[in-house]
Amino acid sequence: MSLYPVWIWEKLLAGLVVRSSKAAIAFIVASLVFFFFVVGALIFHWHKDTESRAAASAIAAAQAVKINTGWIVEVAEQALHRMDLALEADLTPGSGETQSRIEEALEGLPDSAKAYIVSAEGRTLYTTDPGFVNIDIRDRDYFAGPALGEAFHTSSLLVSRLDGSQIFAFSQRLERGGDFVGVAVISFNVDLLGDLLDSLALDPGSSVSIVRKDGMLVGRFPKADGPIDLREHVLFTDHLPLAATGTYAAISPVDQKARIVGYAAVPDTSLIAVASVSMSETLGRFWRGVRAVLLVIIPVGLGLTLAAFGIVRLLLKDNQRREELERALKTNTLMFREIHHRVKNNLQSMQSLIRMQDLPSDVKRDIHLRFAAMSSVHEHMYHHDAYAALEAPAFVASIVEPLVEAYGSPAILELDIAPIAIDHDRATPLALLLNEVVTNALKHAFFGGEQGKLIVSLQPVADGKALLKVADNGVGYRPEEIVQRMGSKLINAMVMQLDGQWSQTVQNGVVFKAEVTLN
Repeated sequence: MSLYPVWIWEKLLAGLVVRSSKAAIAFIVASLVFFFFVVGALIFHWHKDTESRAAASAIAAAQAVKINTGWIVEVAEQALHRMDLALEADLTPGSGETQSRIEEALEGLPDSAKAYIVSAEGRTLYTTDPGFVNIDIRDRDYFAGPALGEAFHTSSLLVSRLDGSQIFAFSQRLERGGDFVGVAVISFNVDLLGDLLDSLALDPGSSVSIVRKDGMLVGRFPKADGPIDLREHVLFTDHLPLAATGTYAAISPVDQKARIVGYAAVPDTSLIAVASVSMSETLGRFWRGVRAVLLVIIPVGLGLTLAAFGIVRLLLKDNQRREELERALKTNTLMFREIHHRVKNNLQSMQSLIRMQDLPSDVKRDIHLRFAAMSSVHEHMYHHDAYAALEAPAFVASIVEPLVEAYGSPAILELDIAPIAIDHDRATPLALLLNEVVTNALKHAFFGGEQGKLIVSLQPVADGKALLKVADNGVGYRPEEIVQRMGSKLINAMVMQLDGQWSQTVQNGVVFKAEVTLN
């Protein structure tokens, strides 16, 4: 059994409980923070993943636009070349055979494509446009470029002067004998890009475009309001100088919508294929998904938060209650010690009164020592924890040593006391029992001043009991001679209070044994 006072263990336990409460509160708060951090991290990761998938979709769409743009350019170049070969020297379709060759040259073009042959003077010599009206096109760049020596020209976005539709055109310089004699032109309606956009199955709000490397818009669907110069756009200022293919996020200069843009240069041409995936649609799906998740997570989070606050509140109340109990315990301990202090003082006052009485000296001494034993008990309790069991080694020594000193006995005192705990209500009976037994030994075993040995032992035995033994090697006495004395009556009474039994034997002195219950 531990020799440390119970109050030390109580304080240690209280400290552990307080620290455990604080640790529990910290754990709850940390768990909530971690929960919401994980939710936030998942949403952030989901957002980045959405952007990555949108970028992958944009670059895949841009590659598709690049392939289709390359096909359009190649078909236009071949058709223009075949038209040149099919024309007579003066560019006129001439005979029916020449007309047939021109029509064969135009096979494979989309139905919306229209072909023109225009002389150097700006007169249209041939066209597949059923709604054609003869107008002067020499101010158009697809005529002016070849007229200045350009072999093949790709126009920027144009608005048809015939029907107001948006078109883009490819033209080829026609020469006879090294002289410029006109241009062959094939125009495509921008609606062609609408069919391409539909085939890509991109999100609503997405777009596809073809842009010239000089920054001029060639075609876009959904349609732009008109021709646009994009040379100052981030595609040309930041991205194309670094890579011929890539993606970026930007606000469209056409309709001011945020999109993920994929772009790819079309090989062997002056064109850039562009596909833009709508961020509003992409993020719209993302936020709809987030809202659906939050509809589940928020109630769970609120429930966890409320539960955590409830637990924290209970822990705080428990700590407050514990502090109140500790203060009450301290108050009770002070009162308890004060009571023992006052009882001890009262016993000392009674000792003083006895000394003043006209009684035989041996009677006075016996009564004085009995009061001293009881006073020692209260003194011991005053200096120790109010509710803790007393420590047997120190307690027994505080009773026995003053007796030897009071009798002035030359006997050598030996104490063999095990670390047994003694309950408060057992301390006084044990003190009085020790007082009577040791007093008998000091009075009768060494009455002539003989030097001897007095052994006091207290050791645990079975069933939670303890064996008290007081042995001397003095001349001894016959126990039956003092059976009816006051001391023997006290011994009987104290052993009974300790739920024990006792015996005395004479064997090289007197040996007193009592098996008692101390806790």
